[in-house]
Amino acid sequence: MSREAENNFTLLRVLLALAVVLGHAKLLSGTEWPAFPFNLADAAVDCFFVVSGFLITGSYERTHGLLAFYVRRIFRLYPMYLFIVLAQTVAMLTLLPGGMFSEPYATLRYVASNAVLANFLQYDIGGVLHGLRNPGINPSLWTLKIEIGFYLIVPAVYVAVRRWGWSVLALIFAVSVAYAVTLRHFGDPRLAKQLPGQMQFFVAGMALYLYGGRIRVSPWISACVIALFLMAWTYIEPIPDGIRPVLVAAFVFCAALNTPPARLRTDLSYSVYLVHGPLLQILILTGIFHDTPLWIAGVVLAVLAISFVTERTIERPGTQFGHALSKRLGRRAPLAPRAA
Repeated sequence: MSREAENNFTLLRVLLALAVVLGHAKLLSGTEWPAFPFNLADAAVDCFFVVSGFLITGSYERTHGLLAFYVRRIFRLYPMYLFIVLAQTVAMLTLLPGGMFSEPYATLRYVASNAVLANFLQYDIGGVLHGLRNPGINPSLWTLKIEIGFYLIVPAVYVAVRRWGWSVLALIFAVSVAYAVTLRHFGDPRLAKQLPGQMQFFVAGMALYLYGGRIRVSPWISACVIALFLMAWTYIEPIPDGIRPVLVAAFVFCAALNTPPARLRTDLSYSVYLVHGPLLQILILTGIFHDTPLWIAGVVLAVLAISFVTERTIERPGTQFGHALSKRLGRRAPLAPRAA
């Protein structure tokens, strides 16, 4: 399928991350800004899952062996993730009324649980975030354990699709939608947002990777799909399960694979996604944040500046190390099976 230089995934991911920043700025601060463009955070997260389905399928297909694949994915995500966990830990410790070392047990428990992606076990340290609309310092972290879960099952799904065809993806899609609908209406809606509820988006991305090359649409149709996506999330939300991932996948296809490539050299999306939450929460908690357009612009610029630094100093070295180690391990393993 399309190489990075032939698509717009990098630009799309950056724009999606900024949509999450704007959405969280409105949600966390409780301001009454107009819907668009502050209403796209949930849609952007759905898009990220579809994008992951596309890109991770390609990554697995190009990687020699399971161990090499997992090593590559771990070093893509974990260095920046662990850095942000430690950074927000230090930030909360500085805000403790009794001093940085007044809550040693809570601090160790917070670091330990968050380091292994169990963010739900402890959201803050010593109740320092009490009073915020959202109890966690970083509302974006819940998606990462879902990403890791998807990474773990990609090989099995890929091999099954190679053996039995697209019907495997259709079955997983249907089961995922049924699970999400059942829990949302008859169970715990929070569990509907976990796996396998989110597999409907991942398999949509996998379908785009494996079969999207056969689709040809004109630029004006792409423009209409993009406009429909934005209008749907502004005027129709919530979009029904089953229809939602199809619309998201159509948008990702048109925006990333059917527009002239921007060829950005630096992808700040992951850093932006992780950095903005703690920054917003600390500004709100300390009373520094103001709900004015100038302040929002300032927050966005600050997030981009910090993300540029973390991408260069943490993300990129970690990714490069993971690629090098993956190649070394890959020389000892057979190539992952190719799609038919």
